[in-house]
Amino acid sequence: MNTSIWDRLLMELRVIGIAPPVTALAATLGGAILVIAMHATGAGAEHLDIAAGAALAGFAPLGTAVAASSIVGRDSGAELVMTSTVYRRVLFLRVGLVVVPAALVTLVDAVVFRALNAWPVGQGTDGYVLVWAPPMLWLVALAMLLAIGLRSPGAASGLIGGIWVAQELMRQDIMKNTVLRAQYLFMGIDTKVPAHEWTVNRIALSAVGVAVVVAVGLLLGRPERFVGSDAA
Repeated sequence: MNTSIWDRLLMELRVIGIAPPVTALAATLGGAILVIAMHATGAGAEHLDIAAGAALAGFAPLGTAVAASSIVGRDSGAELVMTSTVYRRVLFLRVGLVVVPAALVTLVDAVVFRALNAWPVGQGTDGYVLVWAPPMLWLVALAMLLAIGLRSPGAASGLIGGIWVAQELMRQDIMKNTVLRAQYLFMGIDTKVPAHEWTVNRIALSAVGVAVVVAVGLLLGRPERFVGSDAA
């Protein structure tokens, strides 16, 4: 990687500030610390499995999504003069500076949890990625779409948090509905499901996540719409 690219990354990091990366990594590392502490204090295998699943499929994706949504509208003066193509590229770069490190740390968490025998029931080695990556993609994409559509990262973060909590509280009702079950973030973490349902769920979450990313790219065709948005 040459110096100019490093300079560009550092410039974008200065624009987004320290809060988004810290928010994403705090949720990811916080879950890891909890699981490791539980293991060190002799927690039972069942409790360790649940905690590991919550950290991977719950805390890490939610923290990353909230952090990603907060990036929209941070540099409104520059965004006003950017072309749609440039702004689209810049915003996705900024989101990547938050999401990629969080994803890598989450992957390390998964490896550590497996080594500690703190692993959701029924998850094989494919869970190293599939336990957390589809929910993270789904939540990050939706958070970005909401932040852009509502012109308010704050409102987007609140809605994302509400969806996350609602999925957890309404688990039984969601599992009874075929469509909602395919979009359930915690599939295979807090409930045992057949292998084919797990596969369908992971594919459906990923497919919707990709589709929403495309929708975000289309909405970024008018960067001037974000000037004056709430970037808090």
